[in-house]
Amino acid sequence: MTVAPPGIHLTADALCRLDFQAFVERVFHLLDPGKPLERAYYLDAMCFQLQRLAHGEIRRLIITVPPRHLKSITTAVAFPAWLMGHKPGARIICASYGQDLALTHARNFRKVIRSGDYAGVFPGTAGSFIRDAEAQPTTAQGGFRLAVSMGGTLTGLGADLLIVDDLMKASDAHSPAERLKVQRWFEETMVSRLDDKSDGKIVVIQQRLHEDDLVGFLLEKGGFVHLNLPAIAEQPMVHPLTFGRTYSRPVGDILNPGRESAEVLEQLRGEMGSRAFAAQYQQNPTPSDSELIRWEKIQTYDEAPPRERMQCVVQSWDTALADHPRADYSVGTTWGYYDRFWHLLDVVRVRLPYPELLAKVRFERNRWRADAIIVEKTGTGVVLLHDLAGDMRCLSDREHHAPWCSRFGAVPRISKEERLAAQVERLYAGKARFPVEAPWLEEFRRELVTFPGSKYDDQVDSVSQFLEWASDNRGRTMLTRDERPNLGPRPR
Repeated sequence: MTVAPPGIHLTADALCRLDFQAFVERVFHLLDPGKPLERAYYLDAMCFQLQRLAHGEIRRLIITVPPRHLKSITTAVAFPAWLMGHKPGARIICASYGQDLALTHARNFRKVIRSGDYAGVFPGTAGSFIRDAEAQPTTAQGGFRLAVSMGGTLTGLGADLLIVDDLMKASDAHSPAERLKVQRWFEETMVSRLDDKSDGKIVVIQQRLHEDDLVGFLLEKGGFVHLNLPAIAEQPMVHPLTFGRTYSRPVGDILNPGRESAEVLEQLRGEMGSRAFAAQYQQNPTPSDSELIRWEKIQTYDEAPPRERMQCVVQSWDTALADHPRADYSVGTTWGYYDRFWHLLDVVRVRLPYPELLAKVRFERNRWRADAIIVEKTGTGVVLLHDLAGDMRCLSDREHHAPWCSRFGAVPRISKEERLAAQVERLYAGKARFPVEAPWLEEFRRELVTFPGSKYDDQVDSVSQFLEWASDNRGRTMLTRDERPNLGPRPR
C-alpha cells in the first residue's frame, strides 16, 4: 500500500477502527493490491447491516447478492477480523460448502491479521494471537475464527457468531435431498454451537439457488433481517447506509454498473438461461417466466357447466409419503369433460396422515361423482389404489362402495420435467383448460410457472399425470360409459 505521512496514516487507522466499510476497503487492497475497488452503494449497505449486527442492534442477518460482489471478503474475511479487533475474545465459526473454499477464506483471514496494516488498526488484537493454525487462529483471550465445511463436526466448540457463506453448490440446488441435508446441518449442528442462544448472532450470505435453499428455508421460519441486492432492481427499493444515509433504487437500477453494465447482464442472462440468471443475479429463484410452460398460452374457460351436463369427471392424485409440516403435499385435481375439452374444476392440496387422506379422496370422489380416479403407483399411492379397488368391487364397508368409479395406477417412466414438457401442448391447444378465476388458482399458477425451481411440484405432477392419461387409450375410452358395462350407475 502507498506509504502516507504518519499523521494521515494514524487518521486512516482510526477511521478503519470506527467504520467497517473503511476497514473492508483496506482489506480489499491488502488482498488484491493491483486491482481497483469499484465504489458502489451495495458495499455500504452490506457494511451497515454487518455493523448493526456487531453492535447488537440485530442478531440475525441474511444478505442475498449476486456472485463476485465482495460478499466473501466482506463477510467471511474482513468482518471476523474487524470484530476480533474490537473483541479479541470473540469466537467465530465460518462455514462454506467445501473444505477448499473454507480454507481459502481462512488463509485470507490469516493474511489480514498477520499484516502490518492490521497491527496499525488493531495493535492489541494483532499481538494477541497465540495459535496460528490455518483453520483456527486463536487469541490469548480465547477468541478464534474457525473454518469449517458443510457437514463437518463441531463437537465441543461454542461460538458467539456464526457466519454461513454459500453453504450449497449451485449444482446441488435442485436436489431435494441435498437441500434437506443443508437445512438439517445448519439447524442441528451450526445453530447448536451458539453459546448464548438469546444473544448469539448469525449471518447468512449467498446468492439464491432455489426457492427451498437455505435462505428460503430461513425466511419462511422468520426472525432474520434480509438485505436483498438484485443485480437489476425489479421494484423500487430503499437501502439504509452508514452515517444515516439511504440509497433509493428505481426500477431498472443496476447494482454495480461499473463492473456489470446492463449490456453485460443481458449477455449473462442469455448465456446462463433466464431461470439461473433470475436466481443467482436477481435473487429470485422462482421467476414469473418458466422455461417449461408459458401461462399466457394456456387456454381458459369462464364458467364450468353443471355436473350433470359433463360427459365424464376424472380425478388425478399425487400422494405424499408423510404429513409433517415440511413434507410434500398430497394433491388431487378434478377434471370434467364437456364440449370436446377437459375443464380443470378443482384442486385439493393437503397434508394428511393416510387414514384421513383416504377419507378425503373418498369425499372428493363422492362430491364430484367421479367416473375415475388416477393415482401415482408409488408410496402411499399403492395402498390408496388397493383401497379404491375395494370400493369399486364393493369389498369395503358399504358406505364406501363406489362401483361406478374406476381407478387407474400411473407409473412414471420419465422425469417430472419431461412429463410436463410432453403434455404442455395439450394445454396450449385447448384440449384441457384452466378456469379464469378460482380460489386456488394463484398458488396453482405460481407452482406451474416456476417449475422446476419451485419448492413443491405436487400440483405439476397431478396435472402431468392426468394429461398423459387423457391422451392414451384409457382416457379416450372413458369418454363413453357404455364401454364399461360391468360398472354400476354413479350416484346422483
